[in-house]
Amino acid sequence: MARLSITDQLADLRRTYTGENLSQAVPAVRDGDPPLPAAGTPAQAQLEAKVLLAACTAASMLQLMPPASIVRPAHAFRTVEPGEPLKLHLHDRALGPLLFELLPRTEGGFGMGVAGLQRRQHRRSAELTTGDAAVVLVGVDEAAWDLGMRYVRWMHEHRGVEYVDGGGTDEEVAESATGSGLLRRVHLWHDASWLRALPMGGAWFVEWAGGPARDDIERELAHPEFGITGQTTLRRQDAPAQDVEEGMRTYPWPEEFVSAVTAGDPDQRPDRR
Repeated sequence: MARLSITDQLADLRRTYTGENLSQAVPAVRDGDPPLPAAGTPAQAQLEAKVLLAACTAASMLQLMPPASIVRPAHAFRTVEPGEPLKLHLHDRALGPLLFELLPRTEGGFGMGVAGLQRRQHRRSAELTTGDAAVVLVGVDEAAWDLGMRYVRWMHEHRGVEYVDGGGTDEEVAESATGSGLLRRVHLWHDASWLRALPMGGAWFVEWAGGPARDDIERELAHPEFGITGQTTLRRQDAPAQDVEEGMRTYPWPEEFVSAVTAGDPDQRPDRR
């Protein structure tokens, strides 16, 4: 068997962190830059840390979507392409819940979401920007955006969102470089039932159920070339032994968000018209 080149070895290792395919990973490591670069500016790190927080919350909503389950893995992102700009590839049905968490709103008197976050629509992607930082949602064209916003508008009504324009919070996330680094390595947890990541003091608390062993994650985050320098507190739980109770299956989804959805359907967007 032919021995892999250094480039191929680095690309394969990077893919375990990011979920990229070879055509994405090989050129990135061949350029001679850091094999898994960090955010280029503090503002970019701040935005990426907030995206990670939003993605974890959005994934919990995905577990409630029909067929509601805490057994199957539920994550917002399939793939993260580190670079300028950071490119995010979403799992099916994740766009609406992610946008609800990210876009500015005021709820219960509190600003939520990312203050000043705006969209720049491209033909095959949507860019979310604060002006000095941005992430790209790959594959989110105008039609996909409209579907995601239908979910957002329904959630606004269901949750009693008070207003959107001017809402949101510009509060900084502590240790944002660590949060950004975790987002860029989020594929490490793709087999876990769920992932939670939160800044706590001078560290990030990272918890997941099932999937990778704690020792494996600790080793991968300490890797000299692909690891992160920030402090993390890691906790792994066993995968859920039982699925959700019947009451969790009665979340009041509108018909348009549950029709034509089956457990074996690989494309589980709420509405494919």
